[in-house]
Amino acid sequence: MRRLHFRKSRGSALLMVTVAIAALMSFAIIAIDGAVLMTTKGQLQSAADAAALAGASALLDGTETEATGRAIDFAGFNRAVQDTLVDVVITPDDITFPEDEHIRVVTHRTEATGDALRTYFRRLMNPLRPNTADVTAVAEAWCFDVCTTPCLKPWSIPDRWDDTDADGKFDVGETYDPDVTGYKAPGDVGLSIVLKVGNPQQAIERGVFFPVCYPPVGYPGEKPLSGGEWYRTWISECEPYLVGPGDELKTETGNKSGPTRQGVAALIAKDPSARWNSSTNTVESPDYGTSPRVVLVPFFDPTRPPTSGGSSVFVTRVGAFFIEGQNAQGDVVGRFVRVTASGVPCPGGGDGTSLVRGIGLIE
Repeated sequence: MRRLHFRKSRGSALLMVTVAIAALMSFAIIAIDGAVLMTTKGQLQSAADAAALAGASALLDGTETEATGRAIDFAGFNRAVQDTLVDVVITPDDITFPEDEHIRVVTHRTEATGDALRTYFRRLMNPLRPNTADVTAVAEAWCFDVCTTPCLKPWSIPDRWDDTDADGKFDVGETYDPDVTGYKAPGDVGLSIVLKVGNPQQAIERGVFFPVCYPPVGYPGEKPLSGGEWYRTWISECEPYLVGPGDELKTETGNKSGPTRQGVAALIAKDPSARWNSSTNTVESPDYGTSPRVVLVPFFDPTRPPTSGGSSVFVTRVGAFFIEGQNAQGDVVGRFVRVTASGVPCPGGGDGTSLVRGIGLIE
């Protein structure tokens, strides 16, 4: 009887060990193949994101054909597991344009595209299936006009109005509409302008700017910071507050010619080799992708000029300006440019004419 009981116990133990081994094998299969699938999915998503953003950057001033080429190039700068870690290859068939200024990119490791992911144990689970798996990733990006952004210089410039008598001064009866008369791209890119410090006693003129304080009036938990030291700092460095249409900016008091000269000199010293190329209408900087001398500025409504004593200007748009230098009078000389910057999109993405544009992922 004891021998029979021993044989039964040994048989039960063997069955339990067999079941345990099968369970462990299943967990190992899930863990190993699952890890490979997740790793590949992440790699493909990174490639899709990079390709979509690159394609959107081409849409800023280019065509869908240029966007397609750039997306393919940037996808190929990434690698993902197939049999081994290899380049991500996509074709124009993997790229669509669902809306104006939108690009959608699919990256893949699939049987249909001839680059399926090799797994290790999938066939053990189902002998009728190949030892591969399909993995894809999708990203959609868009380009848009930026309405609200940080890092503006403390110079409020009057936006362009309908100067009916062409005297360069805002006169009673002349009209302003930021979407109609205001500075726009691409037409105003390269337009030369001399920025001169103004005061509330004089008429609004093209190129006259008013030194302003940041942050805007009513900024959560903050008050406008005034004084020559702040003003000079915001010229050479980056103010951190979001500024956009509708914001009220307090104007600085006193003569700011000295701080203007000092701040601009410090900014130019960061990239002294930057130059304007008139043949290409672009800024050339041997040391930077985007020169620090390309700056953001707030345009204000010329129909609401500052007045003496605690005055303000009201932002309607944000523009971009390349600082070429200063003249003997200390005026800032430069040109309007188009630049890509981070920030809040204009409602509906804008109409594509802003001097400041952005790109972003929406999927």
